[in-house]
Amino acid sequence: MLKIDRRTSFRLLGGAALATAALPQMAAAQEMTVPNTLQNFKRGTIHSMHPERRSFVIVWQDLGRVKMKAADLVTNFNSLKPGMIVDTHWYDYMDFLIAKKTPETSAKAKAMVAQGAYLEGIPGARQRINLWTMEGMVTKVDLATNTVFLINATGNQTDEPPPNDGEVIQMPQIVTAAGKSALQGIKPGDVIVTVFSQQTAIDATIIR
Repeated sequence: MLKIDRRTSFRLLGGAALATAALPQMAAAQEMTVPNTLQNFKRGTIHSMHPERRSFVIVWQDLGRVKMKAADLVTNFNSLKPGMIVDTHWYDYMDFLIAKKTPETSAKAKAMVAQGAYLEGIPGARQRINLWTMEGMVTKVDLATNTVFLINATGNQTDEPPPNDGEVIQMPQIVTAAGKSALQGIKPGDVIVTVFSQQTAIDATIIR
C-alpha cells in the first residue's frame, strides 16, 4: 500500500487506471471522487511527524510504515506526537489515469492534478484530496497484484523529492476495474503516465 528503498512499496510515500475515456465521470473536466470502498479504520503508532508537509508516518503491524497526508478534518494535527497510539480513519491510494504517454494523456494528467478530487462519505463536508502524477518507462507489469514498475520516472507527490536516475519505482496498487483493464495492454518498454490520489487521513483519535 519500503522493502528495497523508500519508494519500492510506496509504504513510506504514504499503501487504476483509466483508459482515456473508460470512466467519463472521472474526466478532468468533471468531478473526481475517491469512494468509500477505499476508506480504512486502523489503530497504530505514530512513527514520525512532518508538520511542514501536514503529514505523518504511522506504523501498523500488518502494513508496516505508511505515510499519509492529514486532511483539514484532522483538527488535532498539532497535538499529535511520535510514539502516540491513534485510531486513524484514512483513504487509500486510488488510480485515476494509467495510459501510454502521448501529448494528450500528459495534458490530461496535468489537468487532473490541477483539479484535484473529493472524498466520498464524509457527513457535512466534501473534503478535497490531492492528486499526483508520475510517468516513466515500464520495467515490469504484475497482473497478479495489479501493480506496475517504472524507471527513469518524473513527477511525484508534491512534497516528495523526484525519483533518482535509474531508480525503479513500484507504483501503488491499481484498484479500479478500468485501471486493471488498461494494465492488460501495458508491457515492459512502454512509457506511461499515471495519476493517483494521495493517501489521506481524515481523523486521528489519540488513544494514549
